[in-house]
Amino acid sequence: MARKTHRPDDILWTVTAADIDAAGSEKQDITLGEVLNTKYPRKSLVKLFEEKLIHINGHKATPKDIISEGDEIWIAMAKEKIDHEPIEMNLHILYEDDDLLIVDKPAGMTVNSKDQVSLANGVAYYFKEHGIKRKVRFLNRLDRDTTGCIAIAKSGLAQSLYQQQMDDNTFEKWYMATVEGIVEADEDSLVLSMERSADGIHYEVNPKGRETRTDYSVLCRHQSQPVDKSVNKSKNSVDIASKNVDIELPDVDKSGQNVDKSVYNSQECGYTEVLVRLYTGKTHQIRVAFSHIGHPLVGDTLYGAQPTGQPFQLRAQKVVFTHMRTGERITVTA
Repeated sequence: MARKTHRPDDILWTVTAADIDAAGSEKQDITLGEVLNTKYPRKSLVKLFEEKLIHINGHKATPKDIISEGDEIWIAMAKEKIDHEPIEMNLHILYEDDDLLIVDKPAGMTVNSKDQVSLANGVAYYFKEHGIKRKVRFLNRLDRDTTGCIAIAKSGLAQSLYQQQMDDNTFEKWYMATVEGIVEADEDSLVLSMERSADGIHYEVNPKGRETRTDYSVLCRHQSQPVDKSVNKSKNSVDIASKNVDIELPDVDKSGQNVDKSVYNSQECGYTEVLVRLYTGKTHQIRVAFSHIGHPLVGDTLYGAQPTGQPFQLRAQKVVFTHMRTGERITVTA
């Protein structure tokens, strides 16, 4: 609904000559819609216009209104009902601004499964307690046993804009995984077509599926030895292929509470720690890709790994994105 007062998370800006030029129109009169289309996905603006939440100089605006340099644009963020039952839980917040919340998801919890307590319930409680009257909009999904960065948009506009960044790969998603065996290539790009298998549970490489891209670089190779095979930080065990890898080793947290450092008794042929950049977002994509090349994630029995009695080792280590208001590149590490 339309309102007359500003809230802290509303978007306010003054039209500049650069905004007019960016609209790319050679005609003399530039419309508000033409300028907004250079800044935000068009589909995200439709509802805002329908609810009369976009204004020029304090007056309700339409996409066809003519604008000039110096005009004040106000985009009011819509008030919404929280769409999950609020349940108190201890969220580990990694980053927050007016448009985005990023938390560190623990192992053993689903993102938003029905009929069970999930991360969505905890986010809903956080929204309620902090007066954030919005739906819970997850920008990425993580499997139950995957830990690390998960991003939640606080508005439809933020969801559309950051989803667009994901689609054009300016919203980077980085993972750390531990896989069975010794991966020979220091780095590779796994471009595979995947789809759900006939059993409805697995996903598989299939030429009829959707194309995915999973890039990786080897961080450490651990040869099989009759000694403790816990994560070894000694120089002799670290085989780092840093070429084309957009991450610094200090970002790689091997001591966090979600990183299992126990002995992998089943790894008679050793195991490899890899840094992964995900370019697409297919369900189980990393798990399927590494299983396909003969190196399933340690403990991932669903995709052919030996049982370890522990969850498979996959962590959403880092996200990098362009701030929707400032244009600054932001890095958030779990």
